[in-house]
Amino acid sequence: MKSKIIYLPVVFIIAGMSQAMAQKEKDKQKTEKIVLVCPFEHGSGREPKEAYTWDPPDQKVIMISHVDSIIRSVINGEVLKVTSTEDDKYEVVIAYRNYYFWYYNVSKPLVNERQNVKAGQSIGIYKFGDELEFRMFKEMRDTEPQMMDPRNLLECKVEKAE
Repeated sequence: MKSKIIYLPVVFIIAGMSQAMAQKEKDKQKTEKIVLVCPFEHGSGREPKEAYTWDPPDQKVIMISHVDSIIRSVINGEVLKVTSTEDDKYEVVIAYRNYYFWYYNVSKPLVNERQNVKAGQSIGIYKFGDELEFRMFKEMRDTEPQMMDPRNLLECKVEKAE
């Protein structure tokens, strides 16, 4: 009988510690500041120049370079998708925790699905004259992923559209 009485408080203590640790991890993820490596080593970004205005505004960044360039992963993560598009280019999607980073208009992918990548690692080739679309999404509980504005998180400058 005594041993049952001793185990009961131990179970409550362990359960309480587990909940506290889970809450601490949630709080850490909420306050974590994400910094994204620039997708190009020698390129820049700009806001899209669109014929139409969207409400809410389209939150993609157009990355351009004045030379052929390597496209880099903006963050450590896992390659979820490498797919050819109808215009003979590719799209690459990288996941990090509950974030997704989408690159569209990649000339040649250098990664495969399910491959782990590091921030700054080469993931594809960009050809001069193309426009690389870069988008960021956050997975939301019980809804579709929400598009996020990556401009303030990128290490490189993103110029305003004219």
